[in-house]
Amino acid sequence: MAAAYGGAAGESSTASAAGIGGRWEDLNRDLLVAIFERMGVADLIAGVPFVCSSWRVASLDPLCWRNLDFRDWESICLRLFFRRNEILDFADLLDFSITRAHEHLDSIYFPDFADDIDLLDVSERCPELTYFSLPNPHVMEHRFCEAVSKLEFLKGMAVDESVINREVLQHVNKCCKYFTELNVFAENVDEEKASIICKSLPDLRKLEITNSAISRQAIITFLDELKDLEHLDISGYENSGITDLVLEKASRLKVFLWDSRFELGEFMACSNNEEDDWLLQRSCECMLDSKVMEWLAELS
Repeated sequence: MAAAYGGAAGESSTASAAGIGGRWEDLNRDLLVAIFERMGVADLIAGVPFVCSSWRVASLDPLCWRNLDFRDWESICLRLFFRRNEILDFADLLDFSITRAHEHLDSIYFPDFADDIDLLDVSERCPELTYFSLPNPHVMEHRFCEAVSKLEFLKGMAVDESVINREVLQHVNKCCKYFTELNVFAENVDEEKASIICKSLPDLRKLEITNSAISRQAIITFLDELKDLEHLDISGYENSGITDLVLEKASRLKVFLWDSRFELGEFMACSNNEEDDWLLQRSCECMLDSKVMEWLAELS
């Protein structure tokens, strides 16, 4: 009985030490902050503070507010019962969130209606910002560049193709010496646009252009000219195939993400086709004919 009792006590002690059966409000504050850092703005405002006093206090820590994500604006509005104009509601929420962060943001993902004025406001209040996502295609270039010039520590951004031009990207490269990551929202990317990106931002390590029609030559341009590139993501569109040349050049990357309409190795564009075809186009007919003949031969 003594041994059994001692074992039970030991197990109870271990369980208590591990926090099993404890109360949520008794969790270590640093642990709570680490958890709340991963929560959205709506949860930090309308959820966490109402659980208990310790959670409310932890949610006030500036670390919880350093990475702001407003992309799902509709859900945020529902959670926070916003009823006014979205621009006014966002301006108030942005001001509130930046104040909670003690004007020290690491990253911010704007809603699709936010513009260069919002970016400029953030850059003036949070000059140590390292990443932003601004998908709105209707931005004023001069104000966009003014905002970027204040972000010395900017490492990356996600922007619409409307600001992907030589002047803007060279300005980014000049003002932001740590800049290595670019995400472009674009319907299509040709060799010319790819060349502009490569020449203006030669130190890119991570490039994402998803859900976009990208010419094969544009991909080759990225792989040839961006010597430090480690991560290339062109996924999200079912392309007709990636040539062996592209795969060979991409083999040096740590990450290469792409989607194909067919399984790897099937219906690749052949070497007879020298045009800069878009990857979304159908494969060349001579290659298809060859595959059909091989299939018929197997049947016979």
